[in-house]
Amino acid sequence: MLPFVLVTDSTIDETAAYFEKNDIKCAPLAFTIDDRTIEEDCGQTVSFHQFYDLLRQGKQASTSQAKLDTFLQIFRTALEGGQDVLYIGFSSGLSGTYQAGCMARDELAPQYPDRRIFCIDSLSATGGEYLLVDKAREMRDSGCSAEVTAAAIEQMRLHVIHLITVDDLGHLHRGGRLSKTSAVVGGLLGIKPIIWVDDQGKLGVGGKVRGRQKAIQYLADRTLRELSDKNQTVRICHGDCPEDAQTLADLLLQRGVRSDIRYIGTVIGSHTGPGVLTTFFFGGDRKPQ
Repeated sequence: MLPFVLVTDSTIDETAAYFEKNDIKCAPLAFTIDDRTIEEDCGQTVSFHQFYDLLRQGKQASTSQAKLDTFLQIFRTALEGGQDVLYIGFSSGLSGTYQAGCMARDELAPQYPDRRIFCIDSLSATGGEYLLVDKAREMRDSGCSAEVTAAAIEQMRLHVIHLITVDDLGHLHRGGRLSKTSAVVGGLLGIKPIIWVDDQGKLGVGGKVRGRQKAIQYLADRTLRELSDKNQTVRICHGDCPEDAQTLADLLLQRGVRSDIRYIGTVIGSHTGPGVLTTFFFGGDRKPQ
């Protein structure tokens, strides 16, 4: 039996096979588009390409956090099985999902005094949150306790760097994830802002470049400059722009840095829109540029 049950949410933007293979429990967030509300399921109900096509057609998408009842069910099953729980959640600066996990912990902890539930705010999103979850998986599989793993993840989380460029800042503004001023300035003169995630797990506008190709080159150059270890695998995520993602991966590989590529899922994609392109990696301190 594994030393603890590892739990996260659907915003790590991984495949269903990843969760199953690695025995990681997932609390899904939900999105609403075209009058349908769907719990995020790794693109199985609505494919990622189909979802981004709907956004391109002008459909508006909204999102909702993972449910308290989902966390209660996942945590209770683990506790009744005699295992501790480690939950690594979507940044509290972007969603209330982490708080729902904490509420479940607070409700269940008195009922299971011999077990422990650790909730860690990743202060990260999508591929950044994934990097922390996968580190926790490695530690769990090597026999580390939930307590030791939780402490390590807390130490790592502010060194997960998020570099993001989007085609249209309007999606982030409409979803309340970016101020109107930042969105307006970014939309002028073909400027492509570079979005970053700060120490509070919130989005901000960092560097600015003009044009898509320069934005891709900026992501590559800055990733290469800020990597703490060039032997790590950079996570690239995209909003239905696989050619741009591959171009970015090729730029990194030319300098000897490996990467893997995933879609940004339907919940995060509801706020970023089509054309979002990102790198996530372990580096130094988070900074705007």
